[in-house]
Amino acid sequence: MSLSQIEVSPHLSPSVLRLFLARSSFLRDVKSLSDEALKIYMIQHPPVVYGAKRGKSRTQLMCIANLFPLYLARLRLAGSEKVRVTLVDAPLSKNTEALALSLALTSETCHSLPPKDLSHYIVSLWEHLASSDHKALTALSEKFNSKTSFCEALSINRRNV
Repeated sequence: MSLSQIEVSPHLSPSVLRLFLARSSFLRDVKSLSDEALKIYMIQHPPVVYGAKRGKSRTQLMCIANLFPLYLARLRLAGSEKVRVTLVDAPLSKNTEALALSLALTSETCHSLPPKDLSHYIVSLWEHLASSDHKALTALSEKFNSKTSFCEALSINRRNV
């Protein structure tokens, strides 16, 4: 689907939108990711959308989950760029926000790690990728070229991992 065909659902309140977009990223400067890394992130976390009729034959996709990846993609990629989406049945407008919040809460509680464990896990991922294909790290971000700069970018104390 073209990035330009995706809009944020108008049935999400401003306070819920602020909540979704205020989610912090472990990477301090997420804009330092390469376009390739952003596309990989979008494959793993596609915008969750439903179809809404617009006019006679045009369907617009309304995003209700994974707004942060959509936000990043809009900052960096052209509107004509094709992105993967997860299509769900259109909820009743009064149920849209509850569905969006349920999707976010389920995702975060199932996939998030406690801060104590996260730095060890993320550095282990870096070490394994560095040993198997170091060029893949720099393709993701120039800040991933060394363990020191990687830990700096993520505010990890290198001596504690």
